[in-house]
Amino acid sequence: DEDGLAETLRLVCAERHTSAHTAHLLDVSRLEDWRSVIQDIQAEHAHLDGLINNAGISFLGTVEDTTYDHFSTVMSVNFMAVVYGTKEVLPLLKTRPEAFIANVSSVFGVYPMKKHGAYCASKYAVSGFTGVLQQELKSTAITVSSIHPGHIATNVARNALEAGNMVGDTLPKAHQDYLLKAFETNGLPPREAAKIILAGLAKKRRQIFVGKDAERADWQSRLLPQRFVDQINDEPP
Repeated sequence: DEDGLAETLRLVCAERHTSAHTAHLLDVSRLEDWRSVIQDIQAEHAHLDGLINNAGISFLGTVEDTTYDHFSTVMSVNFMAVVYGTKEVLPLLKTRPEAFIANVSSVFGVYPMKKHGAYCASKYAVSGFTGVLQQELKSTAITVSSIHPGHIATNVARNALEAGNMVGDTLPKAHQDYLLKAFETNGLPPREAAKIILAGLAKKRRQIFVGKDAERADWQSRLLPQRFVDQINDEPP
């Protein structure tokens, strides 16, 4: 979303009263794009101190209805992009006196949700990958965090619908629009989510649960795992 990226840069520069920030467009699922962008960043900035792997796409459909191509697309953006970004910046971060890597998983990387097979698989993969990285880097100056947002009021669901990432959806358009609007207005505002994430990173937390629903899901899934999963999957969409 090149227009969205430009607007984000404008807002950041206005908020910070500086023009020192830069934006770089890339396809996170392409390793060569990562390498090119990191070269550009090194050319424009003195050093690199951290990475937040946040890019992700959603997909709605049963495992049976989800094609192999859809599985591949979701995994390439949601998981392999995290691997690419991490591996490409790791040598640079190791040269810094202090650095961090933060990988955005999801509450769906904590418990399974029906009709989200591809998405859950990608987010569980991010959680596992981040956990391994935490162990491998615990004796270094690099802090590794796994971020698990709950319901955040973004346009991720609308983007999924517009991209055709919803299989077997027979709901009338008016009903779709109603559900999308409810999703985008009832969740935690992105600005509040960002504050929680930044506070967690400042405290060097290994896991950051974003939103009260994410916090509840964490302890409920550990306290009564099967009951919680059954209950949450039986709730109406």
